[in-house]
Amino acid sequence: MPINKLIHDNCKNRVKAVLLVDIKTEALLVFARTALERYFTQIDEVNYKATVGTDSDTVYVYDTLRKLLVNLQESVVNVDYFMKLVQESKKAPQLRELAKYEDPLISYYDVMAETVAKFYENKPAYLPEFLVICVLSHWILEEEKSTNLYPYLKDIDFLELISKFEDNRKDFEKNEECTINEIYDISSIIIEKLKNYKYKVNKTRVSKTRKKK
Repeated sequence: MPINKLIHDNCKNRVKAVLLVDIKTEALLVFARTALERYFTQIDEVNYKATVGTDSDTVYVYDTLRKLLVNLQESVVNVDYFMKLVQESKKAPQLRELAKYEDPLISYYDVMAETVAKFYENKPAYLPEFLVICVLSHWILEEEKSTNLYPYLKDIDFLELISKFEDNRKDFEKNEECTINEIYDISSIIIEKLKNYKYKVNKTRVSKTRKKK
């Protein structure tokens, strides 16, 4: 498969970060795109209407997230691209250099995916849309990471989105515990893992992404 086709099929106008610090931001956006795609596909298939408080709050939150997803699909790849690249590179020598080039991005994504999988190892995951809001808010506002490569992020009021969930905490209680608090916990862990992870070239490393069929 030609390299351009592999990328274009997944993301038409990809914005590829070069510096490792920016690749971490790119990886977080890959994580966000993947999570939002999976989430909206699932609720659309069953015609489920997600709600956050009032009708106006609900429209604000989910219209904002759907617009974000459209922008992400235009500018960053998702995990399906990683999986296809790894599979195709095993039989297409011209893709091996691309796989090597993408390895830092895949590594950063794997760190986050592994963290989520471990956190929810013995319980179901929920509120993926709020998790996306929290990790992006933490990375952009608290860690003050640059969004220059992805200017559409500057148009999102993450604190306002968070407030919609905060104002309706009672709607997110499960087994007498507020799931909002749990999302804060996992989002903080994800960002700390991503922030502290130092990429090292390791030819023997087998990523979590690469293990998937």
